[in-house]
Parts: sequence; structure tokens; C-alpha cells
Amino acid sequence: MIPYDFILEALYPLQLKHHKMFGVDAFYYGEKIVFALCEKEENRHDNGVWIATKMKYHEELRKHIKDVRIIKNFGPKTWMLLPADSDYFEEGCNLIAELIKSNSSLIGNVPKPKNK
Repeated sequence: MIPYDFILEALYPLQLKHHKMFGVDAFYYGEKIVFALCEKEENRHDNGVWIATKMKYHEELRKHIKDVRIIKNFGPKTWMLLPADSDYFEEGCNLIAELIKSNSSLIGNVPKPKNK
């Protein structure tokens, strides 16, 4: 079962690809990874929507989406988190969906090719 799947409804009719990645449900739009949904028993403080972004967009995302922060177990890397326990979680999910649907440069990373 995919946690917080209502965000997928907000992204309809986009064609998203789903992959399991490090125990989370990751979603791609085109060649970009755009977000992952995490709901685990351990490290519950990092449960929610993991937003794929670039460090240069962290401050801008904080202005757009209340409560977005760094994922505690990763430190300041490219991912940000909208925590599931936020009072603004559903509102934030809708804002994330709007940014993805508008093809905003604030969200999405093209993964590096895997070495064979």
C-alpha cells in the first residue's frame, strides 16, 4: 500500500512512474524523480513527502510550503521533507502537486546514470 496516496489524485492526469527505493515509494515524472512517500516505523520524524529538489531551491520551497524542512537522517542534501505530522500536510501536498503540474524548476532531479 502506498502511503499518503491522495497526492497522486492531486497529480491526475500526469503519467507518473512508481519505483520502490530505499523502503520508500518514489515517483518520477518523465526522466525526473519528483518526490517519494515515506511511512516507516523507525525514524518517524522523516515520514511524509520527500521532495526531490536542489539545494539552491531550499529557501524558495520554504517560502511556498509551510513546515518543509531538511530530512533529519540525510542532513542538508537535495531532498526536503514535508512531514506527515505537519498541520499543513494536506495543503502542502496540494502545493507540491501544483508545482509538479506546472513543471516548476523547484521540484525534480534527473538521476545520474547508473554505472554498469
